[in-house]
Amino acid sequence: SRRRRSRSCGSSNPSRQYGEAKTPPDLAIITYTVRGEGTTSDHAVLSMTEQGAGIEAALRKIDAPVEPLTGDVKVTPVRSDDCKESDDGSPQLSTGPCAILGYVATQSVTVLTSAVRHAGTMVGLIGRGGAFEAHISSFDLRDSHPAQQRAIQNALSDAATKATAIAAASHVPLGSILSINTAPRQEGEEIEVTAANRSYAPPALAVAPPPVPVNVKPEPITTSANVTVTYAIGQ
Repeated sequence: SRRRRSRSCGSSNPSRQYGEAKTPPDLAIITYTVRGEGTTSDHAVLSMTEQGAGIEAALRKIDAPVEPLTGDVKVTPVRSDDCKESDDGSPQLSTGPCAILGYVATQSVTVLTSAVRHAGTMVGLIGRGGAFEAHISSFDLRDSHPAQQRAIQNALSDAATKATAIAAASHVPLGSILSINTAPRQEGEEIEVTAANRSYAPPALAVAPPPVPVNVKPEPITTSANVTVTYAIGQ
């Protein structure tokens, strides 16, 4: 009787491969704090909002669609240095040395702008407008999905190259892919650029001078992906 030669199909050991894609950022995130002072809380808040409106108008000359996102409003009474806090932290009457001299109102602001290369110039305009702690907090991608897809494709290409080389060195035929598992997504590296904020008094001109240009060229955003690929091998 004829003997049948059996052919079995096994699988290679799964391995995790790494891929990444570098993409120029198309979004700059700027944060700053607007501030107002006044003898009453209303005056302080009004001064704060006027400062914010002036800064927003200046920013729109560079990026017309920009829409500052505001939050974290705080109004703080100001007292004399002679006003000492009580030992137990209990509230004190606003009389004598603890009488309220005025108020300070602050509000945090975040700006998302597509004018990435002009983000530094925008920080300068914000400082000119009187805001505090103006800086570029980070760069990002508006849509990271295309970059993530490229990173996965690069990881799969790396896996195929290595699997082919291993099969050739082992003198076994490489079969089809049995499974692909992706690791949890890793966000692109955060790139942070800070700008020193010095008080700046613009010249007394009828028209404000043009902004000081600052060229910003951030590093590409790195999007990474890990995949585990299992190939079938013939025996």
